Amino acid sequence: MAPTPTELQRLATVISRRTGMAFPSTRLPFLTARARAVMAWAGADNWDSWLSELEASAGNDDRVGEALDEALQVHETCFFRYPGHHALLSDVVLPDSLAAGATRLRILSVGCSTGQEAYSLAMTARENLGGDAHRQVEILGVDVGRAALAAARRGVYGPLSVASVPPLYLEHYFEPEGPAFTVRPELRAMVRFLRHDIRRELYLGKFDAIFCCNVCLYFMRPTKDQILTRLTAALRRGGYLFLGHAEGVTPPVDNFRAIHRPSGVMFQRIPA
Repeated sequence: MAPTPTELQRLATVISRRTGMAFPSTRLPFLTARARAVMAWAGADNWDSWLSELEASAGNDDRVGEALDEALQVHETCFFRYPGHHALLSDVVLPDSLAAGATRLRILSVGCSTGQEAYSLAMTARENLGGDAHRQVEILGVDVGRAALAAARRGVYGPLSVASVPPLYLEHYFEPEGPAFTVRPELRAMVRFLRHDIRRELYLGKFDAIFCCNVCLYFMRPTKDQILTRLTAALRRGGYLFLGHAEGVTPPVDNFRAIHRPSGVMFQRIPA
C-alpha cells in the first residue's frame, strides 16, 4: 500500500532528520520504494504506525535506522568517471607531493561504493610510479554500504562495468575469469576498504588527496557543510580535494585555493 500524501511528507521529514539527505519531489518515488522495502524487512505493514515509531526514535544508529541508511544509498559509479581528476592526479598531485619529500601518499575515496573509483586511482598511480606504486601510495575507500564494500573487496566486475577501462589497463590490471574480470593482486595491494560514515566522527588520519564525488549532492545544506568540515580536517596542509561536478558545495577560500587546469579543477588546502 502506498503512503498517503501526508504520510509521504512525514516519511521525507523523518528520514531527512535521521540521515541529512534531501528529498525534493523528484526523489520521492525513490524514497517510497526504498522505505517500503525496509518496512517489509522490519515486519511493518502500516505506514502510520511505522512512521510513528521512527519519529519517536531519537537515535539513528538503531537496527531499522541503519537498514534505512543503507537502503537509501545510491551506488551508481564506474571506472574513470572523472577523467580530468586522473589527469590532475598524474600531472600535479603525484609529482608535486613526491617532489616535496612525501615518502608515502595517502588517498581517500569517499563514498567508494563498489570500488571502481579506488581501483581507478590505483591504476593511475601505477601508470605514473611503476612497480613501486604500492610502496608510495595507499588508497582507502570508505562507504556506509556493507554489500557495496563486500563487492569492492571482491574486485570482480562484469563486462559492462569495465567498459570504461582503457584496453591496455584492462590487460595489465585485470584477470579475465569467464565473462568477468578480477582485479590483479598488485592493484589490490594498494587499496583497502573500510565501512565509514563521513557524517559521523571517526578519525582516519591525514590524507594527501581526498576524492569526494557525487556524495554531497544528496544531502541538505547543513549536512553538506558538516561533511566539508570533516574532509578539511582529514586533509593535510597542502593536500588536494576533488569534488564531483554537482556536489553543490565549494570549499571556503580561507582554507582552500582553487587550481584550474585544462583538464579540470581541484582545491588545495592552503599550507600553514
